[in-house]
Amino acid sequence: MPRSGPTRIIVAVVAAVGLVVTGVLAGTAYAGDRTSRTADLTAVPADEPAKGLVYNGLQRRPAGPCGAGLLEVKGTSPVMCTHGPDAPPAGLQVKSSVQPLAAAAASTQALAVCEGDGTSGKRVEVLYVHGSTSRYAQYLETFRTLAEGVDTIFNESAKETGGERHVRYVTETVNGACRPVVRDVKIADSALNANDWAPLLNAVKAAGYTRTDRKYLQFVDANVYCGIGGLAGDTTKSDANRSNTGPEYARADNGCWVAGVAAHELGHTLGAVNNNAPNASGFGHCVDEWDVMCYQDDPSVVIRTVCTNRSHDDRLDCNHDDYYSTNPPAGSYLSKYYNVADNLFLIKGGQSQPGSNLARSATPSASYTSPWESVNAINDGIDPPSSNDSVNPRWGTWPNSGQQWAELQWTGAQTLKRAQVYLFDDNQGIDVPSSWKLQYWTGSAYADVPGASGYPVTANAYITVTFTQVSTTRLRVLLQSNGTSSVGLLEVKAYAS
Repeated sequence: MPRSGPTRIIVAVVAAVGLVVTGVLAGTAYAGDRTSRTADLTAVPADEPAKGLVYNGLQRRPAGPCGAGLLEVKGTSPVMCTHGPDAPPAGLQVKSSVQPLAAAAASTQALAVCEGDGTSGKRVEVLYVHGSTSRYAQYLETFRTLAEGVDTIFNESAKETGGERHVRYVTETVNGACRPVVRDVKIADSALNANDWAPLLNAVKAAGYTRTDRKYLQFVDANVYCGIGGLAGDTTKSDANRSNTGPEYARADNGCWVAGVAAHELGHTLGAVNNNAPNASGFGHCVDEWDVMCYQDDPSVVIRTVCTNRSHDDRLDCNHDDYYSTNPPAGSYLSKYYNVADNLFLIKGGQSQPGSNLARSATPSASYTSPWESVNAINDGIDPPSSNDSVNPRWGTWPNSGQQWAELQWTGAQTLKRAQVYLFDDNQGIDVPSSWKLQYWTGSAYADVPGASGYPVTANAYITVTFTQVSTTRLRVLLQSNGTSSVGLLEVKAYAS
């Protein structure tokens, strides 16, 4: 969750046919809102109520069950650990309630994947927590839609590593569609509005929400916090990891009722971000932007922009090396330590097989495209009948010659070891190149893929190139034209193995 510096954008896309709310978090922190690492490790920052930074009721005990870097919620049993409160993203204010979404648009939504009977097993249960005044009927569709937006964040992030993950909600059928259940939970006003999380937690527990097979995602009708969530801090790579059990609680107050805040806090309850991760801040977050879980959460933390496409601000784990990957490379951090993508509260869909063409999920671009051609042709999935394909879309650069390129760009890092390229040759102004090669984006510049098996110039067939595994967000084909001829491509495929 954000606190200062570069500001994150809240995304709320409403279309006539449907509505997706990602409500993205992050950006960097408000300097000084956390005690510096160099200060007393038992100290807790002063409250800043206007920002929702309420530390009353929290204690830091480095030698206690929550360890260094996490806080303990006083007055709850069993002991509950948390990363602490978060300030609101730009455009939101803790003391101003978010308006409900248009019911007509929200009611067109549905979860992409549901599982079983909707209640059995480990599930995330959505709660609307209020006092003597209830706005349940007014916001019911909003809460359902925000929960579905959280699911979108988790699944779109899983796709970046070739997998599929969905939040396993408690669900029901609404007008023929599978929707998250939203429980109506009334508690005392004094517990609702307390400048301390423990009274609300204890009131919700007293209402019966204590199941060990539940994570409770709370939309709280109060103006105390923006968001706060439990975090176990367990790095054990096992189903017995404490992040795989409940009850655990994630809270978003009414000034921050957006899906990005909910995804951030739920992400904590699922195990993000452990302090031994490669890009960990040391206080339950990461420092490599853009990323839902990253921001400057301590004055000593330095933020790095690693995933330069800011659209990844509404996705999990920039480069998928800290806390969330459906396919971590052998020997990597996530192959040895806890991985949120393995959390038992998520539905694990089909992992892309080794032969899956990752190019299909990329966005293509090029140095130049003839007005009558299309760069989208290079990853449209159509296998050409020949290099002189006059039926299907092609990418060509006529009348431009010399060095030209076509590029595939993903929103998150891909693990690549093999590519296939089909050259375009129309026997007129487009000819096969005199030479070509593959390059990948290192994060700051392009470099030739290492260990390439070779770049033959062959027409009427896919050319397969294997190379040493790279992790990258961009792959490009660099072509040198043959004399004054132009160049082109019909299809580019990319593979993890």
